[in-house]
Amino acid sequence: MEQAADRKKTAALTRQVGIDFGAALCVALAFIGDRLGIFKKLAETGRATIQQLAQRTGLNERYLREWAHTMAASGYLQYDPATASFGLSPEQATVLAHEDNTFFMGGAFEYAVACYRQIPKLIQCFESGGGVPFADFGPDIVEAIERLFHAGYEAWVAQEWIPAVSDIHEKLREGGIVAEIGCGAGQCIIPVARAFPNSRFYGYDVDPTSIERARRKAAAAGLGERLSFERVAAEELPLADQFDLVMAFNCIHDMARPRAVLASVKRMLKPAGAFLWSEARASDRLEENLTLQGRTMYAASTMHCMTVSLAQGGEGLGSVIGESLARAMAQEAGFSHFERLPIKNPVHQIFCLRK
Repeated sequence: MEQAADRKKTAALTRQVGIDFGAALCVALAFIGDRLGIFKKLAETGRATIQQLAQRTGLNERYLREWAHTMAASGYLQYDPATASFGLSPEQATVLAHEDNTFFMGGAFEYAVACYRQIPKLIQCFESGGGVPFADFGPDIVEAIERLFHAGYEAWVAQEWIPAVSDIHEKLREGGIVAEIGCGAGQCIIPVARAFPNSRFYGYDVDPTSIERARRKAAAAGLGERLSFERVAAEELPLADQFDLVMAFNCIHDMARPRAVLASVKRMLKPAGAFLWSEARASDRLEENLTLQGRTMYAASTMHCMTVSLAQGGEGLGSVIGESLARAMAQEAGFSHFERLPIKNPVHQIFCLRK
């Protein structure tokens, strides 16, 4: 017999669904504000009435008014009733307008909307299996991922993650050979290449849009002689004992054959080399991930990470990989050493593997 619903718990869940409903719509409107540069304009020019904001942006006044009301109600804009003006606090500007810091979230709006566009295809996957190919998400997903992660990689990888492995850090300072698999648009390897001018770098990815974007950025940064990119799956690289360091950040779980990729990385490393691998900061146990951060990870996995793997006939590992699973996969690939580095990071857990 079905248990009667508790009225207070039912009302609380209804309120929560209503909050989530509003948040989903807010994300879409925040994406519009990001895409049209409204947040950046407010950060640059300061507080404005709707009329002033329309003049500054050249956008429709009526739409701006309703958009700004939504953003103010969401805590994304400040509103001053005395002057009927809207503005950004320093914290709001940091999160919504300034792309050069680790708190910036504009890429998250772009990522979410790229996922929203795939809902009809995802419904078909729920009914028939398979997946949505990465290419179907379009160039927006490439840009979104780059914007989500580039500031963090610039702040952390060369300054914290690589120095945590002292012998590899010293090797790169002297002159080493480095590969990044799943390099995307170069958001990690380009700043790392700048930080270690005596070393040589190679980026590998299967997505042509990402590789072309990475090549343009590397050329613009003057790194063309020390940094090259190739479109190839990591498990297909015919290389052995070549690299002092291989990096794979937030991407192994997306791959069709992640276990084969790990075996390939082991083969690619020199005997004294190291593999730095990051995944989302999560547990292997669902009950320990029943948090707001866990919700985000599982949702992103369902709508993007898992499905792009399954679209290739892959394992569909999913983006929530805890230390125990990562350790087991490393052992299966034949690595003799596995360590979770003692690095505190709000987003990532970082593993170091040795042959």
